[in-house]
Amino acid sequence: MPYPARELAPGVFAVLGDTGRGSEGRPNAGFVVTPEGVVVIDALASPAQGERLLATIRARTRQPPRWLILTHHHPDHHFGAIALRRAGAKVIAHPDRRTLAAEGGEDALRAEWTGVVGAEAMRGFEYANAADRRVTGTDTLRLGGRTLVISHPGAAHSPGDLVVWLPKERVLFAGDLLVEDGVTMVVDGDSRLLLDALARIDARDPRVVVPGHGAIPKRPATLLAATRRYLTGLQSDMRSAVEKGVPMQRALASL
Repeated sequence: MPYPARELAPGVFAVLGDTGRGSEGRPNAGFVVTPEGVVVIDALASPAQGERLLATIRARTRQPPRWLILTHHHPDHHFGAIALRRAGAKVIAHPDRRTLAAEGGEDALRAEWTGVVGAEAMRGFEYANAADRRVTGTDTLRLGGRTLVISHPGAAHSPGDLVVWLPKERVLFAGDLLVEDGVTMVVDGDSRLLLDALARIDARDPRVVVPGHGAIPKRPATLLAATRRYLTGLQSDMRSAVEKGVPMQRALASL
């Protein structure tokens, strides 16, 4: 059964998830239809979700998926990748797949994630997030008259972050650099780099920004400003705690 898809520009779609933030629900994804195939942006949280994403694409076009761009390597965004790979898509991703969640190893992460989405949703799972085309700086994908600029903003939300920009349509897929309420997670990243990334997004003056989780904001600048306020407040709270001699673990737990 296909998911609902929202057309952001002719042939450019967002598949919005069921939660504003967190990894317990389905995140956002997207796809771009061209005469030479489809570019998919993120693969959702399980093989079952990946199959439904594929059904969503097939409900809109007969073109096959050619490329899957992963905005990062957290399981809620790439555990559905095997469905797209089996349909013929090659993966564009940053090669750094390290995340805090994966520190216990791939088997442990798979078992933990099965507890989140359920065994049935994970049926047929294989890791499929290794890049066929690596992006560590900026790369431009041209397909069927479309141009997608894929850039690595540094380890902002996570070491393997990528941002996808369609300059003609002025649509930007931000991954988890942005979430609906502005309270993005930086446990795998660096708030300073994330603030730098937000400034670069702002400078592009996007017409539409698709966050990693939650609703698309009516005005991208509003979400960017809310995220900036959250991060600068977080930095201020941490500095204050350090100056007061609060142990780091207690300071983190209090945020």
